[in-house]
Amino acid sequence: MLFDWVRLAGVLARLRDLRGEDDRRCFVEQDRPTDHSWRFDRFVPKKSSKKSSGAALLLLHGWTLQGKDDGRLQAFARALAGAGIECVVPNIPGLAELAFEQDDVVGLRWFLEHEARPLGVMGFSFGGSYAMLAASGCAQQPRFILTVSACGDLPATYRRSLDGGTQVPADPTARESWIFQKLAMAWRQRTTVGLPAAVQEELRKLLMTFCEGSQAEASCDFWTRSLSHVDWVAAENRQQDLAVLSALSPSVNPPRLRCPVVILHDKNDGGVWPCEANTLADAVRRGSPEIRVDLMVTDLLQHVRPDLIWRPGELLRLFRLLTPLVRR
Repeated sequence: MLFDWVRLAGVLARLRDLRGEDDRRCFVEQDRPTDHSWRFDRFVPKKSSKKSSGAALLLLHGWTLQGKDDGRLQAFARALAGAGIECVVPNIPGLAELAFEQDDVVGLRWFLEHEARPLGVMGFSFGGSYAMLAASGCAQQPRFILTVSACGDLPATYRRSLDGGTQVPADPTARESWIFQKLAMAWRQRTTVGLPAAVQEELRKLLMTFCEGSQAEASCDFWTRSLSHVDWVAAENRQQDLAVLSALSPSVNPPRLRCPVVILHDKNDGGVWPCEANTLADAVRRGSPEIRVDLMVTDLLQHVRPDLIWRPGELLRLFRLLTPLVRR
């Protein structure tokens, strides 16, 4: 356990390095095709490294226009590969367009069924929810599933995203979640409402960089200037098929799993509310009463803050739950 924690600490320490340059600890096989027209990257520990363990991880993004090329996800995969863990990072077409598509779950199941060895799975946001559904009933089960801020009840999460009103929140944390949801809604309806091409391009650029830097203020200005005149809620309600949301919801379709599950959630998450962690855990327990489900709602997932040293018990528990990522 101690050596696993040392490796994990090394992985987490390297997450701030978002550079895409070559890494001496691993090499990347980029844009590999599947037989269902998806693309994925494979991060492989250097052959000469004695640290290579043979363990492999399927790493899943959430809602991001960058898809598999999201800088944070790429940095995480490189850090894990440097610790000897091979990472498979697919581009999930629907999530990479901020859409809800049932084909995303079908496509993810392909990786579980075609990989020669059982994969561990880690999914962020909706990617974590899809991981549960993709693995449900699969003959080759993952070694484990670990989710971060995943959604248990997608229709409820969707309804909350429509209830934010039109006034920009004063609280900075709430403002960031609010404006991202507004920009995402606008992107999803850009064609329906006929946004001019120049406005669409500015919207795309903001969404592409939103999570890698402080874009909240610029995004709020853009919202006020270019988007606030549109009734986006009405457009969204006309467009979204609620039956699809239910089909993609673990609470409606409790997953049938035979592997351990770890559910982590940011207690300050304004996009997928923390209550969704309990909803997801309950859904897994209903569908898979024999497996172990660990649940932790914490603010340690956002950034490493100085006050972490005053909460050693919580930090040690988080490390214990993250250990499957680096276990050989």
